[in-house]
Amino acid sequence: MLSKSYVKDYRKNIEVVSFKEKFSKIRGLVTVELFDAATKKKVLEAKTENLITSIGYNFLRWAIQDRIIQNSSASKPSFSNVFNQIQLYSTSQIESDDLYPETGNLIGWADQTAYAGSDTLRGSLNVTESNFNFDRYMRMHFVFDWPTNAANGTFQTIIWAYSNPLQFAWYSFSSPDSWPYGLAWDGTNLWLTGFNTQKIYKLNPSTGAVISSFSSPDSWPYGLAWDGTNLWLAGVNTQKIYKLNPSTGAVISSFSSPDSSPYGLAWDGTNLWLAGVNTKKIYKLNPSTGAVISSFSSPDSSPHGLAWDGTNLWLAGYNTQRIYKLNQALYGARTLLASPVTKTSTNTMKIQYDFVFQE
Repeated sequence: MLSKSYVKDYRKNIEVVSFKEKFSKIRGLVTVELFDAATKKKVLEAKTENLITSIGYNFLRWAIQDRIIQNSSASKPSFSNVFNQIQLYSTSQIESDDLYPETGNLIGWADQTAYAGSDTLRGSLNVTESNFNFDRYMRMHFVFDWPTNAANGTFQTIIWAYSNPLQFAWYSFSSPDSWPYGLAWDGTNLWLTGFNTQKIYKLNPSTGAVISSFSSPDSWPYGLAWDGTNLWLAGVNTQKIYKLNPSTGAVISSFSSPDSSPYGLAWDGTNLWLAGVNTKKIYKLNPSTGAVISSFSSPDSSPHGLAWDGTNLWLAGYNTQRIYKLNQALYGARTLLASPVTKTSTNTMKIQYDFVFQE
């Protein structure tokens, strides 16, 4: 099924239109409206459908079933978990059910409570206009308002998520080396390359305690990954990723890095993950071609080592000198508008969000 997505700018008399293919039996519909604060006239309108993630779909099904069983018809809808907050981001990344989505800058947010403070990002739930109706489709209707001082900037993505901003870090511990670089996972423990001490450390992943260590054979130890058969190396000077024979060190293949400063590498069983210092991003790469499958912003401004433990990514952060366990982002829905929307201090903004249950 194709759905129309558009942004109408009444000031410039411009309309941008795109179409999306939707499959979920739970539809998410969003309307963004900007108003001239002085005249109260609408100056922009954007409408689109969203992507309901697999986590969000399961939670929404549970929520509606729970309400039906309880026969509740409360006027204000209330979700928890992955629908705690609505968040506005600058990214133009396409909608996907990605575990580590790109977000860009946080422009604004609101939770399911009324707010009248001076926060320059936060909006307020419009309690009067939000409602939960048992009609033909069973609709959940949220309305959020932002005053002139809040959410000023350009956004194109709207996300429903657990926390603000969308967080990836679960917990961290201090690195035994002030310059932590490469990380690898052997099935039980973490291995860390320390650039300052030129050592390789075996670490307890729960506590960060050093189990053992030895000197690095290279005075510039960077990213390493193990795919079960071969080694992968991030080469900074050549800006290439090398697949190496672990017995001989011979180059089996290589490809150019998407970042001019490739540091950390990890293998997840199918793909490579690369920490790019120059772009401050984490890249998911096709190991055969080097093509970028997806990427997201790093929680550390100088991401170095990466490791995969079978479920999550681990990151060695040079700037913070911390080791991060990266959470698969808890978000329930994601919306990409047809074009970016810019709000200024001369505008107020209203966002209406409807969840329509068609099962």
